[in-house]
Formats: sequence, structure tokens, C-alpha cells
Amino acid sequence: MAGNALLGAAATAGGAIGAAVGSLFAAEGALGKMLGSGAPTQGFEIDRESVLQAGQIIQGEIAKLGNKLTEATGSLQVNAEDEVNSAIAKAWNSRLVQGEESYAGRVRQYIASLRNLVEQLRTAAEHYGFTDEEVVAALGPKH
Repeated sequence: MAGNALLGAAATAGGAIGAAVGSLFAAEGALGKMLGSGAPTQGFEIDRESVLQAGQIIQGEIAKLGNKLTEATGSLQVNAEDEVNSAIAKAWNSRLVQGEESYAGRVRQYIASLRNLVEQLRTAAEHYGFTDEEVVAALGPKH
């Protein structure tokens, strides 16, 4: 019976992780499109006209990705109490949702890197002469 629950969780894992990863690629694609870059991971240039807009796009994608990760993590965690399946559940949870090297951990690391990028854009916006109020209105408060 616990084995069937584990198999059921395995069947849904691909969709849940896929949704989170899909959101990750959507963030990169939206940013690349806005900046006119064919490959957003190769870097991009920001100017006064685009700095706040880029930050807003990234902030929106951070929120979407975080929500999808929370949903996926909750549905992927497996608990099994019998001796055989508990070892499998522990390995499953470790690989998918627990720790920095799990799939969920890697998505969390990506979210952290996006937050760092927003902070860099915040600094750039301040250098371009935007007021604190304008920056907070566009990018939200500092984390």
C-alpha cells in the first residue's frame, strides 16, 4: 500500500518539477525578449529606460517560481513508515526536495540568484537617479 503511494507520488513528480522549471525558463525568456537579447544567460545591458522594467519582470517571475516551488514541494514529499519503503521515501525526498543539491534546492538557488540580480538592478536604478520611492514602487522593498 505504501509502495502504491510512492509510485503515485513518482508519477506526479515530473509535472510538478516541470512546472517550476517551465516558470524558470519563462522568466529568462521574458527578460531576454524585453531586452532584445537572443540569449539572456549570456548577459544583457541595462539603461535608464529599462532598469526598473527589467527588475519588475524578474520580481514577477521570482513570485511565480516561488509559488510553483512551494506547491510542488508540498506534493512531492513522501512519507512511508514501513521498513522497506521508508528507505526509498528518504532517498526520494533527498533527491527531490531536501537539501541544496535536490531539484527543489537548485530551484531555490536560482531564485536566490534572481533576487541578487534584482538587488543589482536596484543599485543601478539608484545610480541612474531614481528616487528611493520610485525604486521601491517598482521593485518592492529590499530583502
